[in-house]
Amino acid sequence: MTESSLRIQALLLKATNKKHYENVKKLSGNLPEGFMVTFHAGALGTKPNTLDSIEKALAYGAKVVEFDVTFRPDGTAVIIHSDAPKADEGILLGEALALVASDKECKINLDIKSTANLPEVDKLVKKHGLFERVFYTGVFADWVETVKENSAIPYYLNHKLTAEEATDKEKLQALAEKIISLGAIGLNSNFRNASKLATEVMHKNGLLVSLWTANKPSDMAKVIACLPDNITTKKPHITLDMLK
Repeated sequence: MTESSLRIQALLLKATNKKHYENVKKLSGNLPEGFMVTFHAGALGTKPNTLDSIEKALAYGAKVVEFDVTFRPDGTAVIIHSDAPKADEGILLGEALALVASDKECKINLDIKSTANLPEVDKLVKKHGLFERVFYTGVFADWVETVKENSAIPYYLNHKLTAEEATDKEKLQALAEKIISLGAIGLNSNFRNASKLATEVMHKNGLLVSLWTANKPSDMAKVIACLPDNITTKKPHITLDMLK
């Protein structure tokens, strides 16, 4: 899909979702400093976890790209949505990092599917001079110790907010304290039960909030109303158009 066709798509959606666009316009000035729109693996109608997908995201002006990281049986780091790829599956992580390194600003969300050989990820990130631009998602509580012992890359804690948590300040405070105790930089949650209250509590505790994966204008409007630090989407051209 070309950039011009993506912009036409965004304009057509704007016409049919005028209310959502107007609501986002009112909120955009309240978004946190450094707010990011992450180009999910396979964004802009591309095949996920491919060099073509990354190239198109960079050409579009992506500030953050996401791809899935795992390891072949011999420990080789690759990008593919699988926790146990075969020996010939996946694109080499080093190739993906080299491509992003060609851009001077773009950050990378490494959504890890395995912890089998995390030192290799650090080695490759360091080789391409990307340590200041990389962070992990996909890190659940039971993976934290392994991640901390084997990697120096900062990480969000994956935790799917429940409807009960999202409206309960005490439960949210307990969650924030758990995230801090586990050494994470913030909360990474599915957007469906996200709330502005959850963001406020995390921010008061010095934590970031990343929400995934909103692709419809109505869902994007809901996410932006929560004023998070990051929204991950497969249709960033629509999100960015809404925020203009």
